Amino acid sequence: MTKMTRSVVTALSFSLLPAIPLQAQAASNTFDHSTFSISYVFGTGSASDPWETVAVTGNATSIELADFWYWEIDATGNTLSLTWLKERDYMNDPSIAPFIGIRISDTNGQLADITGVSIANSTYVPSTYGNLIEGFGPSNLAFDADNVYINLNTSMWHNFEPEPGKMGDRYRDRIALEVSFQAAPIPEPETWAMLLAGLGLLGGLGRRTSIFPRHHA
Repeated sequence: MTKMTRSVVTALSFSLLPAIPLQAQAASNTFDHSTFSISYVFGTGSASDPWETVAVTGNATSIELADFWYWEIDATGNTLSLTWLKERDYMNDPSIAPFIGIRISDTNGQLADITGVSIANSTYVPSTYGNLIEGFGPSNLAFDADNVYINLNTSMWHNFEPEPGKMGDRYRDRIALEVSFQAAPIPEPETWAMLLAGLGLLGGLGRRTSIFPRHHA
């Protein structure tokens, strides 16, 4: 088989391999090892310029931001955790701004599309830190394909022992969220068949070349 013939057959073989978009290959459905940005936003949320933005890379074994506007922010797998550092009391007022809070953004296109966000620590555990921050609920969450908006404009934390009917609970100091990402596409059976056919043709070409080596004069 001539060199030109081998080149043509090789090119045809590779043309049978399924084409996978680079963006689909790069997108991840976990924060781990993905670079994204965390912003503190005061204003309308999506349209406002953030007061501060920090780029971080998700790490399952360490906290991404130990102190970001008095919040500890940790991203592991598909979960986000915001813990108030309890250095001082705070109480936000929605009349000041429609959005006061944190925006998580896939600014580098490394995450798969976001399809949902839900609160993971809504069950109250008495006398235990880690309960949902006071004044925060599902209505304070929003998302689109590239962003998670965590609106803290109605939330608060006070260093008080909880009392029935009274505001303030030191054990409500955290927001835990589960983020859903678009699942990676699963190749159709026809795609696998094309892949195997291409690999088989390449294998046959290599075998024929080894059986019939080119003669030199």
